[in-house]
Amino acid sequence: MPKLPKYVEIVNYFKEKIESGEIANDEPFPPESEICAKFSTSHMTVSRAMNELAVHGFIKRIKGKGTFADDKFKAKIKKSSVRTESITDMIRNAGLEPSAELIKYGIIKGKEAPDIAALLHVAEEDFLHFFIRTRFGNGSLICISYSYISQNILPTMDIKRLEGSLNQYIEELGIERSYGYMELGACLPSAEQAKLIGSNHVPLLRQTILWNVNDEPFELTTHYFVGDKFTITQDKITARPTQTTLSDHAREPLVK
Repeated sequence: MPKLPKYVEIVNYFKEKIESGEIANDEPFPPESEICAKFSTSHMTVSRAMNELAVHGFIKRIKGKGTFADDKFKAKIKKSSVRTESITDMIRNAGLEPSAELIKYGIIKGKEAPDIAALLHVAEEDFLHFFIRTRFGNGSLICISYSYISQNILPTMDIKRLEGSLNQYIEELGIERSYGYMELGACLPSAEQAKLIGSNHVPLLRQTILWNVNDEPFELTTHYFVGDKFTITQDKITARPTQTTLSDHAREPLVK
């Protein structure tokens, strides 16, 4: 098995203890400084782990009192699928006609993209679908998407469907999504990305990880949006605690 990122190791440690009841509902959590010492890591890494535990309903934070174990994760696992807004939806909601072009598709082993495999809980000898697509609105480039999907969850894939909405295709296959984790940021494009996006633009990066109703992560997608054609607005902006992981596969030339 590939070595898990430290924050995933922390998340898994506390998830197991809360799910088993070893840490009871409403039991106070240790201070982050103690967790840092226990796992020999930074406050930034522990903070990321705590944020993920909170998003998934394993902990709750009460202002002025501290952090406590929570049992809301049970409701998250039991509830029916939640439809997250896809890129197709976002483009259509902007009044544009969405379309997609498949640039590259392949199947890789987990050991070829160990950081991605760790996030999707894929063993080094198991497989991932990997594909690159360009996304358009009214024929104008909106973003470049790099996607990884666990073959353990989706054994086969009709690549013709990748010319349309991936979310719709996954729903039609009966894979129910329960929740997702998203990070936003900005980055410098690779040489090939610069050719497509335009060298004068700094792309806006959005990375999402989706879980199914069995609490299994199955898809990781990184989108590079053309900076002057797309804006994401939210009430609160939080600095990303660690640099977004992007496998070397996503650094390969887009067109061969």
